[in-house]
Amino acid sequence: MDAVAVQNTRVKDALYHAILSWPSGEQPTDDEAFESGLHAIRAVGMGEHQYVFAIHRDTGNVHLHIAVNRVNPDTFKAVYPDRDYYKLDYAMRELELRFGWKHDTGPYAVHQRDGKPVIDWTSNNQNTKGKIPTAARDMEVHADHESLFSYARAAPLVTIKAALKNPALTWSQLHQALAKHGLEIREKGQGFAIYDRLDPLTTPIKASDMHEQLSKSRLVKKLGPFEAPPQPVPAEAHYDKYQPPKRAPHMREVRREARAKGRKSLRERYARYRHAFIYRRLDPAGVRARFQTLRDEARKRRLIVRSSIPEAAQRRLLYSVIAFETMVAKDRLKREVRVERASLHADPTNRRLNYRQWVAQQAMGGDEAAIVQLNGWRYSSGRQILAVIKDAGGGDGIRAIELSDPKVAQLQHGIGFHVRGDGAIVYRRDDDATGFIDHGPFLQVTAPADTEILLAALQHAAEKFGGAFELTGSEAFKARAIQLLAEARVQVVLTSKPQEAELREARQQNRIGRRTHRLR
Repeated sequence: MDAVAVQNTRVKDALYHAILSWPSGEQPTDDEAFESGLHAIRAVGMGEHQYVFAIHRDTGNVHLHIAVNRVNPDTFKAVYPDRDYYKLDYAMRELELRFGWKHDTGPYAVHQRDGKPVIDWTSNNQNTKGKIPTAARDMEVHADHESLFSYARAAPLVTIKAALKNPALTWSQLHQALAKHGLEIREKGQGFAIYDRLDPLTTPIKASDMHEQLSKSRLVKKLGPFEAPPQPVPAEAHYDKYQPPKRAPHMREVRREARAKGRKSLRERYARYRHAFIYRRLDPAGVRARFQTLRDEARKRRLIVRSSIPEAAQRRLLYSVIAFETMVAKDRLKREVRVERASLHADPTNRRLNYRQWVAQQAMGGDEAAIVQLNGWRYSSGRQILAVIKDAGGGDGIRAIELSDPKVAQLQHGIGFHVRGDGAIVYRRDDDATGFIDHGPFLQVTAPADTEILLAALQHAAEKFGGAFELTGSEAFKARAIQLLAEARVQVVLTSKPQEAELREARQQNRIGRRTHRLR
């Protein structure tokens, strides 16, 4: 293991160590314990690495020590598992179900749904699945307001990460990076805290909660003694506690894992397709039989000539004719076989699809994992939503808060769908060219004048984007969509403040109109 580890000179801690412990009273066999260890290292992506297992039965709890070489023996790449605690805990629930062991406590638990055991988060509260502080979590859960923690961990964190990569970073530059987002770092007690620069009454958060490198010890070591902020730059954005909370940060990891499982499932299904695919070919025995038939026919004709023609000269002449005609027939049969083989080769149903072609075929049938894969090929994970909108042609539409994948939905009003080759999903009626197109984080509405199409697009966006989005395009389209949202009572929040204000006013006008109608 050492010999493999030294092949990667950048790795300083090649040993990954974990312990699996069974509750008192449970006595797994050696085989069960070793199988559990293999399952655990597979769960953290090191199933092909070198390992050593050791079972200890000298305490009140049977436990298995796992020592794994981080360096892959084939590629010499090092693996540092991300969120390995959660992956291992999920693997433990799988092992408990497999071997019938008692369920232990952890982030994951086994729930009974429709009479079947399902592994899911222990808490039904989505906000308990991340590392958000309790006070911030309570604010988002009970008041439906975005916490300063969630705000700081979104766009401002991206700016700070970029700033921290600068080896010549100064206090002034750090203050300016925070000020762009309406934030400020100050000394608080024995450490640093992040404050809302525009509202001093907002409770600050620990600087290290925004990013671990913002802790006092690390910043002072990197930048020197603390320096007060200079004249701040104008803020490009600011914290608004009345903004509804965005999706929990951990959901990005959950979606990433779901996409990874989908890709793995696709690969496995494609492997089965490749294995089961059989090319249609001409049967060699059948081809030989057809040529043999010609030879047999020629032999019969020669026998007839031999028995019926007494003169040798005439027989030789007729033999020559038979040989010539047989040669012509063989040549014709060769051409026929060649054409049949070419036809089979050109038949698209007789050609095994490569992976991309097969995925596109599955997506056309509405397979969600295939649609996500097509969309992933189309847009890299670093693409921004504005780039997606630009590629889609812009125009009237509905824009998400963050990147997402196209989603198949069964809509009302007789609206069906088909999947394009690039992974986008086109929703339309049978007699229409297009209604709206789901590009992932952007729904492009191509028939804004059709009330049913527009309402279907808004309802689809409300469900898909978690009830928060922004309208794009012409002012007439935005006004029509806002009026329709109010009339249909679609429960959404528009992330654009002017649009949200218009929506509130439209809802109020609709409530007044309904009261007036009832009074009449």
